[in-house]
Amino acid sequence: MNKTIRFSLLLLIIFMVISCARQATPSGGPKDEKPPVFINANPDTLSTNVDVNLQQAIINFDEYILLKDYNKNVVVSPSFQTPPTVTPQALGKKFISIRFQEALLPNTTYSFNFGDAVQDLNESNVLPNFQYVFSTGKYIDSLQIKGKVNSSYDFKIPEKVLVGLYKMDDTYNDSVVLKKKPYYITRANKNGEYILNYLADGKYKLIAFQDKVENVIFDYGKELFAYRNDTVNLNSNQNYDLVLFNQKPSYRKPEATSKQNGLISFKTTGATEDIKITPISREFKTAFIQKFPKQDSINFWFNPSVDSISGRSTKIDFLVQHKNQIDTISALYSKSNTEHNLEFIPQNDKKLAPNKEFKIKANTPITKLDLTKIHFFKDTIAIPFKVEIDSVNPQIINFAFDKNLDEKFEVNIYPKGIIDVFGEKNDTIAYPISTGTRADFGNLKLTLQNAPNKPFILQLLKNDKDFTILEEAYYKANTAYFEFNYIQPAEYLFRLLVDENENGKWDTGDFLTGKQPEPIYLYPEPIKSRAMWDSSETWILGQANQPVALPSDEKESDRKRLEKGELKDGEERKTTSVKK
Repeated sequence: MNKTIRFSLLLLIIFMVISCARQATPSGGPKDEKPPVFINANPDTLSTNVDVNLQQAIINFDEYILLKDYNKNVVVSPSFQTPPTVTPQALGKKFISIRFQEALLPNTTYSFNFGDAVQDLNESNVLPNFQYVFSTGKYIDSLQIKGKVNSSYDFKIPEKVLVGLYKMDDTYNDSVVLKKKPYYITRANKNGEYILNYLADGKYKLIAFQDKVENVIFDYGKELFAYRNDTVNLNSNQNYDLVLFNQKPSYRKPEATSKQNGLISFKTTGATEDIKITPISREFKTAFIQKFPKQDSINFWFNPSVDSISGRSTKIDFLVQHKNQIDTISALYSKSNTEHNLEFIPQNDKKLAPNKEFKIKANTPITKLDLTKIHFFKDTIAIPFKVEIDSVNPQIINFAFDKNLDEKFEVNIYPKGIIDVFGEKNDTIAYPISTGTRADFGNLKLTLQNAPNKPFILQLLKNDKDFTILEEAYYKANTAYFEFNYIQPAEYLFRLLVDENENGKWDTGDFLTGKQPEPIYLYPEPIKSRAMWDSSETWILGQANQPVALPSDEKESDRKRLEKGELKDGEERKTTSVKK
C-alpha cells in the first residue's frame, strides 16, 4: 500500500471518529423544539425505603442534557451540610448524576427541584420545574405550603428569593436562622410565588430571603428578609404570604476615612438613633458635622486654614456615641495637594415650575449668606425674594419668589455673598431662570379611599429604573385629597408609608425583636401625565404590601378614547386603581 493510500485511509478514519463523537443534531430537517424526556432513575423517583447510605443517584433522559445555571435554579430539601456533587454542568450527558457526600437522614423525603436547569445540549430546550423525589422511610411526605413573597418597599420582586422552613424542635432558637441553611427550601418564581412540597408534619419557622451571596443562608443586614411571626403547625396544606423588608444590621462602631482637605467621613452601620461625634485628640474651632441618615454616613468638616494640622498625615481621635455605647475611633487624616474651589450647580429643570423653589447646590456645606449681595430681577426690575440654606442638606441653597407661567428672572450673587465651611467665598454668579408654559406641565389630583387612620408619608415617584422620589410629605391620619400641579409629562407612581407608631418616620422590620415592617401601599400601575392634561386618580387602599393592577372600566375607556382622539388634552378624566 503506497503512502498516498495510507494517508487517505488515515484521514477517513479521523473523519469518522470525529463524526461519531459529535453530539450535535444532523444538519437539515426541522429544528428540535422538544425538551428532554425523563426515562427513569435509580433509585426511581417517588421510591421509598431508600438506603440511608446511598452513594449515588442516576436520572436518565432520552437525549444529551446540561444543567444550566445550577446554583440559580436548583434547590434541595432537606438541606445538606455538605451539598451533593451534581453533574453534568459542563459536558453534555444523557443522565444526571447525584453523588452524596454525607449519609441520608432516616425516614426523610428528599426533593431535588431543578427549576429550569435541565436543558437539552443542542437547542437549550428547557424541561421546566423538573423534580426528583425519594424517601428513606416507608412513605413520601405529602404536605405543602404555598404563597407569595412581596416586597414591602419595592415595586419589583427581587431576584434570587428563597423560601425556607426551620424545624422548631428543642434545639431551635432565632439565631439558627442566621447560622444554618433552612431544613426545607424552595425558590420563588419571578412573580414571587413559591411552593414548598413533600413536607413532613411538624412545627416550623417560615422565612424568606434574597440570596444575594448565593450561600443558601440569610446574611443578616445584607439581604432582604421576610418571616412569619407565628409558628407554622403543619398538619394540612397551608397558604402564607410573606413581606420582604430591609433588615438593618446590628449597630457597630463607624469607620472613619480621610476624603479630602478638611473632610473626614464616617461610615455608619445599623444606627437606630442619632450619633454624636466629638474630636478628643485636638480642638477644632471650625468643626461642622453633616449627617446623611438615609446614606448611613456622617461628614466631619473643618477649615484647615484655621484648624491647621502639621505633617502630611496625622491620626485624629474621636468619641462616637450611639445610645449608651461610646467608642473611640481613629482616623488617619492625609492632606491633599488639590486646592478647593467653591462651585455651584443648579438643581432644577431648565423650565422651572411656578410652584417650585429655585435651588443651587455647592460642593461643600454653606455656613453663611450675605443677603446684601444677593439680588433677584424680573425683566431687569428688582423683586422681593427669600433665600436660605436648606435645613436638611446645607450644601443646597433655596430661593423662593413669586412667579407665574412663562416668565423670566435672573439671580445675581455678588462676590462674598456665599461663604462655605472652609471660609471660601463665591465670585460673581448670574443664573437666568425661566418658568415653563402651560404646555410644559400637567396636573394630577389624587383621592384616597380607605385612607389610613394613622399618620403617613406619601411619595410621588418617577416611573424610571430607580423609582426616583420627586416629592414626599408627612400627612395627618385620614388625609384623603392631594394635588400635584405643574409636573413634567412622564409616568408616575405613588408609595404610601404608614407611621403606625407615630414616631414621625416609617420603620422597617427586625427579625430578632419580632417586629414586622410598618405597612406600605404601592400604587398598582403607572400614571401617565401629559402636557396640558388635568388628571384625577382615585386610589382605593386595600391590603398593605399587595400591589394588584386592576384597571377600572373608566381608565380603559379613557385609554381607548384617547387613542381614537375622542378625549382631548385638558379634559379631566377619573381613574380608579383598586388594591386588594
